Amino acid sequence: MRVMGDIPRLNAKRYPDKKALIMDNNCLTYSQLNRQVNQVAHGLLSLGIEQGDRVAILAYNCLEYVVLYYAIAKCGAITVQVNFRYKKDELIYTINNSSPKVLFFGPELISIVDEAKRGVISPTRLVAISGEPLDEGLTLSKLMDGRSTSEPSITVNPSSPVAIMYTAGTTGFPKGVLTSHSSWLNTYKGMMTEGDIYHDEVALVPIPMFYGGGNATLQPALLLGGTGVITGRGFDPDKALDTVQRYGISVTMWVPAQLAMLVNHPDAKKYNVSTLKKIWYGSSPISSTVLEASMDLFKCGFYQWYGQTESGMMSVLRPEDHRERSQCTGREMFNADIRIVDKDGNDIPIGEVGEVICSQSHGGMISYFGMEEATKRTIRDGWIHTGDLARVEGDGYFTIVDRMSDMIISGGENIYPKEIENNIMRHPAVREVAVFGIPDEIYGESVCAVVVKKDGYQLEKEEIINFCASNLSGYKKPKRVEFIDELPKNPAGKVTKNILRDPYWASQKKRI
Repeated sequence: MRVMGDIPRLNAKRYPDKKALIMDNNCLTYSQLNRQVNQVAHGLLSLGIEQGDRVAILAYNCLEYVVLYYAIAKCGAITVQVNFRYKKDELIYTINNSSPKVLFFGPELISIVDEAKRGVISPTRLVAISGEPLDEGLTLSKLMDGRSTSEPSITVNPSSPVAIMYTAGTTGFPKGVLTSHSSWLNTYKGMMTEGDIYHDEVALVPIPMFYGGGNATLQPALLLGGTGVITGRGFDPDKALDTVQRYGISVTMWVPAQLAMLVNHPDAKKYNVSTLKKIWYGSSPISSTVLEASMDLFKCGFYQWYGQTESGMMSVLRPEDHRERSQCTGREMFNADIRIVDKDGNDIPIGEVGEVICSQSHGGMISYFGMEEATKRTIRDGWIHTGDLARVEGDGYFTIVDRMSDMIISGGENIYPKEIENNIMRHPAVREVAVFGIPDEIYGESVCAVVVKKDGYQLEKEEIINFCASNLSGYKKPKRVEFIDELPKNPAGKVTKNILRDPYWASQKKRI
């Protein structure tokens, strides 16, 4: 397979009557999927969509999302994957930045689209995926009506762009990461191989499709003709476990926050999850407590993935690695090329900490869309600079210790919040924690810990501070501890520390 559109095309030939996608009580076989993809592609061509044009999707997970993604790819156009959690101004920014010719929107999001359209600069055709159109406009069914089911006569270059995916925007405006067909296929083939995917997989997709993790769970299974079971918005432990039991799920990706919810769910053991052979996880650090409880509950192979929107997936910690190196991040995938370097770009020795960089020639982003200077800062001499700090462990293994932007500098000492978070998570009363730096008049920065308590537990601030002091150097213990009911997270389940940290720095500029 050379381009993304090859996935439905070739599988329609190889497995025409096999279920490709399932959601609730609906399903599509591979032949049905490819026919619908082709109808949408011909519909887009009738609207004047050309190679390189952008087409946006704003929708919750649905079967149509996958159909649209492949159809846009077959036209040689670029899918703009829009975060459905955006508010009006964020949506306006994204649409104005990417200038799509068409925006497909889900029925639940018609109100925000209607609000945002007044602020959109470029002319964008609005198409309702289902339900009522906006301003008597077009619907997806009308776009498909009467269209040919034959393959579009478009030759797509594997190195051409296929998608724009926006970053979380924690350090300013979100940046649109432009990626190619070959780059994404390289990632998916790497995950298929390193993640032990076979043609009979039934993959559960519990992560939003606009986010890389959603496609990274679905596409490796579809590459070999497996089946994808897609779930809707939100994460409910009972629904997730019932879905595993009902459909015989064999592989899924659950982020650490979801795994924590599952292992703390009182009814988790009442479900039959024996078909689940592989659990993929990643996106954010996992505590040893949650990992051990997850492995005990599910008794299957665990795979930790590491990557970024900019880089694609870069490394894996396979099940056999978990026996001795469960707290390592992993080692590079067979089709990736990464280095860990100092500030001068030199490879660092075992035991030292440096920045993770990856070769652009092996995958990853083409550029930030329309942001030349930001691209130059990230891609240097053919290497994508991730901004992640990692310790070299030897034998090819490494451990992410933190983001460069999250590192705390207190009295000249470098403090990695992840180390403190791992320590606090060992406390029996702690469900979640986020650690970050706050202003300190004497030391420049000091450590702040925001803690979510487990239900039914009592916990005092001094108890957290003393717990850290008994296990860590004195300068690493929190100076401030706050308790909240829930940590803010992005769609990948990663804690958005900027939301917690920014109020402390409102009148100052954080030193990085």
